[in-house]
Amino acid sequence: MARKVVYSRPLKYFWKHLYATQKKLTSELTDEQIFYLLKSNLLKKPLGKDETQESRGLIISGLELWREDSKGELLHIFFLEKQLRDFLEGTRLPDLDGIKKYLYENGEIKDILRYYSNSKTEHFIYKFALHVPNEADGYAFSLFIEEDGSIELYFSHGENGGRMSDKFYTDLNKKQDKVSLTILKMFQLAINTIAYMNCFPDCVTDGVPKDLFEKGVSGTDKSITFRVADKIRDIEDSPISKIPHFRKGHFRLLQSDYFQKKGNYFFVAETMVKGKAKTISMSENTADFGNNTDEKKTKVSIIVTAKSKSNCKVSTLLCNISYVKHQQWFGYDV
Repeated sequence: MARKVVYSRPLKYFWKHLYATQKKLTSELTDEQIFYLLKSNLLKKPLGKDETQESRGLIISGLELWREDSKGELLHIFFLEKQLRDFLEGTRLPDLDGIKKYLYENGEIKDILRYYSNSKTEHFIYKFALHVPNEADGYAFSLFIEEDGSIELYFSHGENGGRMSDKFYTDLNKKQDKVSLTILKMFQLAINTIAYMNCFPDCVTDGVPKDLFEKGVSGTDKSITFRVADKIRDIEDSPISKIPHFRKGHFRLLQSDYFQKKGNYFFVAETMVKGKAKTISMSENTADFGNNTDEKKTKVSIIVTAKSKSNCKVSTLLCNISYVKHQQWFGYDV
């Protein structure tokens, strides 16, 4: 019998610390009633020391994702190998215009309520949860297109949450501090996961992994599993090694319809020719790939909810990146 594997659980903070605590206090309430109760209290409760509307908004964004998950409406993606996560979060994004086009064509149209301005606008949204083997904390992502055409990402990982716009992507690549690197990895992981799914559909299967150890992670009707595509493995990868080595490269959206592949992603790999790096497409259509040259600045934010009952001071870093530690959010009485 094959050994069962424990996969990480996305939104664990919201399931364990918000929902579970509130459920103990008000067991007679439905999950939907608990959601509205928690959101109402988060909106009305005065801000704590060192807390901002932005950091409170991140908690509410995570709660919104939890609501979709509790209703079985959130797509769950399982990686069979955690090295695929490492590959995708480390792969650069030279074709951000391509992902915008893809989100416009494949995202779900929904109204987004700006809680503190009390305004509602329509956006293209793409949401999913991500499970990695043999790790405790899973990921949850919400990508949407802003009115100015920029991409905004909300992410949740363990007790961490953050928000970032693609307009800041170029500047973030120049930073080496821990917070900047964390946000950069989250942004690249979210976008490259979408590109990978479109680029290698043969590596995507319906359902949860066969080796899933179900404790703590239950599959839904919206679960899919990713295996590693042979085309991104290093050609010199040892057949006896259990750890895959990956090619360097990036994903790009095909813009030309000549090959009837317009709107599909391709992986563009780098190889060394006479000691110099050269880009070679994994398909025959490199010349038809679009380019992204419009890079602008915007803000990036991250909040970390820690397991302490006291607030820590805000540590403001350079380049409009904030790093905040807050006390836990516990449940509320009706």
